[in-house]
Amino acid sequence: MYQTEEDQKGFVEQNTEATKTGMAIPALQYGFITSLGLIALTLIIYFVNLQSVKWVSWLGYFILIVALYLGSKAYRDEYNGGFITYGRALGFGTLLSVFAALILAVFTYVFYKFIAPDALNTIREIAEEQILRTNPNISDEQIDMALKFGASPGILTFGTLFGYAFVGFILSLITSALVQRKDPDML
Repeated sequence: MYQTEEDQKGFVEQNTEATKTGMAIPALQYGFITSLGLIALTLIIYFVNLQSVKWVSWLGYFILIVALYLGSKAYRDEYNGGFITYGRALGFGTLLSVFAALILAVFTYVFYKFIAPDALNTIREIAEEQILRTNPNISDEQIDMALKFGASPGILTFGTLFGYAFVGFILSLITSALVQRKDPDML
């Protein structure tokens, strides 16, 4: 494939340089961009009062899957010479998701604790309606306990962090299969 030994040496140096870069910085960059999209979605949901609209919550997962695909593809093309293994793409996508989840979790805590604590009341009302719909014989004490545990800034932050990190890993299993491209010279 290479015409001269010098061409092959240049390719190896370029590939080694891409490998030295690592994936942490690009994953942080794309994770930050992803978190900005998710934060914008959260603010739109809050200001347009769409908390009770079920399909709107799926938009966050759509943003995440698009970001995972585009971020992994860009990482493959910009940092790995157009090639990436399934495992490396999975690692990158998972790391991107963790960074996005961390940033979004910090925003979630600040948002519900300081910026819009009134939004917790809306979340509690929606949760109470869902609890009563699924279990109409539940006592008021049980409802209060469930809402006290589930609708606090700390619990929402924890849920955001682990929820988006876990879902990001699952979605990375899919996007990694789409962006993987093996280097024919390494086979």
